[in-house]
Amino acid sequence: MTLLNSLNRFNPLHLRAMAALLISSLGFTANAQAQWQLVNEASQLNFISTKATHITESHTFTKLQGSVSDAGQANLTIDLASVETMIPIRNERMGTMLFEIASFPTAKFTAQVDLETFNQLSVGAMKDMALNGELSLRSTTLPLNANVRVIKLDGNRVQVQTLTPAILNANSLSVVGGIEKLRSVAGLPSISHSVPVTFSLIFQQ
Repeated sequence: MTLLNSLNRFNPLHLRAMAALLISSLGFTANAQAQWQLVNEASQLNFISTKATHITESHTFTKLQGSVSDAGQANLTIDLASVETMIPIRNERMGTMLFEIASFPTAKFTAQVDLETFNQLSVGAMKDMALNGELSLRSTTLPLNANVRVIKLDGNRVQVQTLTPAILNANSLSVVGGIEKLRSVAGLPSISHSVPVTFSLIFQQ
């Protein structure tokens, strides 16, 4: 086949098809980039434990992953091995006795959000909303609701923070046995089964 014959094959119909394919590919890329991604180093997820009735301490997780899709599907994954209590042996015990990270390395929270809340806010504006989702920890999944405030930080960043702590119950999450192991090994008279959780999450588009 000569070069001229090859060029003649690209008639207007072929060119239009190629152009449509290119535009479609660019559109797919743009949609993928429009997804909101969690900025781990700027985000926090904290929980509070109370032991011996009156001793309350705050702990955190240092490794989080999250996103909000174009369809409004919000996902947050917590690396349970990244628990930080400021006491290394306690970090280790929580990982092995409470979370059982060898079998269940992560916890996950999923929710459906109104993405217009993200997209229509002007810089500096805020909106309060309810997140109704599900928390999966170890082999248990249960409904979890959180009242949050969404703040538009700049053109492509928002902050999502709790207005009030979300209270987790050890019985509902089937972790009472792990708490009792921690209590026994630490020689404590009690560890509360109710755990307040707060977060401040930064998402970037």
